[in-house]
Amino acid sequence: MLNKHKLQNNKIVLLQGENGRKLIEKNLKNKGLKISVIECYKRVLKNVNGNIETKKWRSYEINTLIVTSSEILYQLKNIISKKNQIDWLLKCKIFVVGKRLFQIAKELGWKDIIVLNNANNASFFKTIKKMYFKS
Repeated sequence: MLNKHKLQNNKIVLLQGENGRKLIEKNLKNKGLKISVIECYKRVLKNVNGNIETKKWRSYEINTLIVTSSEILYQLKNIISKKNQIDWLLKCKIFVVGKRLFQIAKELGWKDIIVLNNANNASFFKTIKKMYFKS
C-alpha cells in the first residue's frame, strides 16, 4: 500500500499529447498530488484517400479491424464514403482497446465489437487466436 503522505510530497510531471484526456491528471490531483502537465506531442492525421484505401481493403476482403485509438475510429468514418460504410466498413468485426473505445465504436455504428482489456501484443494475439484459430 502506498504511503499517501510520501506521495503528496512529490511533484509529478504528466507528459501527454496536445489536448490529452484529463482523467489521469484529475485522479492524481484528487489524491492530493502536485501535478504539472506538459503537452509534449501532437497527433497529426495522415492525409489518406479513402476511395483508394477502400478499394484496396475490399479487394483484400478485409473483414476485421484492430483499433487502438478514438482518432482511428473517427478518421475511418471521415475518409470512407457513407455507401462504403454501410456496405462494408460497419459490417467488419472490430477489436478495440477498452470500454471507452467500445462506446465510441458503438455510437459510430459498429455492431460486432470485441473489447481487448490490454493494449499489448500478447493480449491482441491471445484474443485473435481464440476467435480465429480454434483448436
